[in-house]
Amino acid sequence: MLFKATPEFAIAFTKLTSILGSSWPHYKNATKCQLIVFNIKWWFFWFMSITAFLPMCYAAYNNTKNILSFTKSLCDAANCSQAFIKMLLCKIHYRKLQFLFYEMEKYVEQARANERELFISYIKRCGRLHVSIMISAVMAAVIIIIAPIGMPQPFPNVAEYPFPVDGHPTFEIIYLQQSIATIHCMSIPVFDCQIALLLWYAGARLELLGDEFRKVTDNQQFVACVKKHQYLLWFIQEIIMSSRHILATTVVMCTIAVITSGVHIVGKEPLADKVTSVILSTGLSAVLYLCAWPAEHLAQMCENVGAALYCSTWIKNSKESNKNIFIVIQRSQKPETIQVPGILPILSLTYYATFLSKTFSYFTTLRVVLDKMED
Repeated sequence: MLFKATPEFAIAFTKLTSILGSSWPHYKNATKCQLIVFNIKWWFFWFMSITAFLPMCYAAYNNTKNILSFTKSLCDAANCSQAFIKMLLCKIHYRKLQFLFYEMEKYVEQARANERELFISYIKRCGRLHVSIMISAVMAAVIIIIAPIGMPQPFPNVAEYPFPVDGHPTFEIIYLQQSIATIHCMSIPVFDCQIALLLWYAGARLELLGDEFRKVTDNQQFVACVKKHQYLLWFIQEIIMSSRHILATTVVMCTIAVITSGVHIVGKEPLADKVTSVILSTGLSAVLYLCAWPAEHLAQMCENVGAALYCSTWIKNSKESNKNIFIVIQRSQKPETIQVPGILPILSLTYYATFLSKTFSYFTTLRVVLDKMED
């Protein structure tokens, strides 16, 4: 293997990919110079995203009577908006994310052999998906930047400006600006990768706690496990509070992308446009799956804690702690879930399957409608 599947590598890889999005906060021991560079970089890329987003909206506004051009511009604008919206949400939850990532790194550094073994098994399970999505994002950005060389469009993105752009150096400046914004859009899946990393970590901690509950032999060990359980539930709540709006943004933008790209997928468009739209929809669906999977696993691990305690041989001979045991088991039957009322139902693989089902139903219905319009 080229890289070892270790917790340290997983964290370092995710931290490296977050450079463009400035989404991995510096810890409290960071120097003043590091914080200044971080803030300058954040404002620079945030401004680049905004300046790329507005011309796309202007292009959509100018093409409201042309459904193909309108949906293309709207789809690009929706994808671009993810970058600065998620950056802003990470900025709002900076302190919480700072604490969560620091706690995760500190625990991984001090992990025992059995804990490291479990972390490695988790990395082997989901690591390929994370790496594949990031490699795909890099390849997509490179293709978009060099696409004007062989396509009849002047710039990487479909955008319009209220001033002439053919002259020099205006053309070069806009091309450079759009290229930087496109490179920055590589960071869109990074936000979700970071949240997924925290969710997998929390799930692993709950699985370890379940093993401890199963091996409890006295009341002192039971109390220590209950304290860990309470801390982990609080830790998971902090993850949910700092990430649910980021994940809701992914869901909303993925839905918009599917709706707008569907016109090009099922319509009588050139093959190149169809392939581009299919790749875009598939990529965004993969990003949604990236977080739905660990969210589902986290809910299962919450329930498994109670099941592990119930399977403990100690509780059969511990009458004085029956009440506390029942409380832990009852609490485990209410798993922690990620949801935003009115926008995001409970994020899970069931929700993801429903999303895919409705997507294919939409494509089928749209194909029928377009056929009737053409007749």
